[in-house]
Amino acid sequence: MREPRPDLPISHGGNGVHTPALPLWRQAASQRARDLAWCTLSPPLLETLPGTANGGARTARWPSGTQAAWERWLEHADPAGLPATIGELANGIADALPEEPGRARSLRLGRHAERLLHFALRHAQGLELVAANVPVRRAHGHGIQTLGELDFVWRDLGSGEVVHWEMATKFYLMVDAGGTPPQGLRAFVGPNLVDRLGDKLDHIVQRQLPLARTAEAQALLGPAVDRSEVYLLGWLFYRDGQLPAGLDALGIAHNHLHGWWSTLDDWFARAASAPGTRWCRLPRPGWLSGAWLEERDTEDAASLREALAQRFADPDHGHSWRRESPVMLCELEPAGAQAPGWWRERSRGFVVPPGWEARARVRAAEPVEASA
Repeated sequence: MREPRPDLPISHGGNGVHTPALPLWRQAASQRARDLAWCTLSPPLLETLPGTANGGARTARWPSGTQAAWERWLEHADPAGLPATIGELANGIADALPEEPGRARSLRLGRHAERLLHFALRHAQGLELVAANVPVRRAHGHGIQTLGELDFVWRDLGSGEVVHWEMATKFYLMVDAGGTPPQGLRAFVGPNLVDRLGDKLDHIVQRQLPLARTAEAQALLGPAVDRSEVYLLGWLFYRDGQLPAGLDALGIAHNHLHGWWSTLDDWFARAASAPGTRWCRLPRPGWLSGAWLEERDTEDAASLREALAQRFADPDHGHSWRRESPVMLCELEPAGAQAPGWWRERSRGFVVPPGWEARARVRAAEPVEASA
């Protein structure tokens, strides 16, 4: 897909009135730059880790001044030297991480986000990358056991501290499971209902973070790790976009990225009240950063509603995933007078199929998983 020219001054309105600049992950012309900016500059999901049994773990923080310097670097970086997008990798376009040919070609969204953070940690000022994606193994009488993998270990060149980051990129929809006790972060479920935010966070804090302090990890790393942190990015989605009270008590950041989820009828009722708005179905490789599309790649609400209704009613027994899976949509607005014919993301959310909400409530109310 063709991208808008990189010199478009898109942080100003077409009437000459200055408007607040969009974040780089929304306004950069190249999706390579937008994705990289999203993975390094977008707000985290959590401000604090809830509960008292987190072993002193905390959310990730960059060294003072590093993010600002990185943002300035990225604003002027040549997209040709940045890591390829998932779409480009799928089409055989060379990656910008030749020293990791095996990992770099992974098309999973989470692994793609790790690749982008890896690139940033290698290029950002004020820190030194010590290790990345290091498997930790233990020998015993029955062979070799893999304990896990360290995502990133880096040194703060200012303080000298050695920091271990475990990264996760997640997208969760909040549902009201009812009953007691309250579900807390387990009320946030993945669109496919496989995982929950609470379970994922427990796994990172209780299993992945302590890995850096094992004797096996220390033997691999050399320098002792001073602190381990959770680098958790993503989006949270709320019923019809209404944020409930009490999110701060769960540790959710006040500026976290959030969207909406709705049934098909509820979404269309809102969409129909805003004539002239364009929409797109956002494929999973595009879930990270803000969408930019030419008008020919957008849809009107009425045709999109018809397409989704057909999808959710697909009678083919082999297409249950189509009937049962929510679809992420982007609401689009004109990009401005400087980019005629281009549309950019205004909001995003999931349209869920019939029966999804009931299944999600059951999933949210399930007991804590033993393997979490």
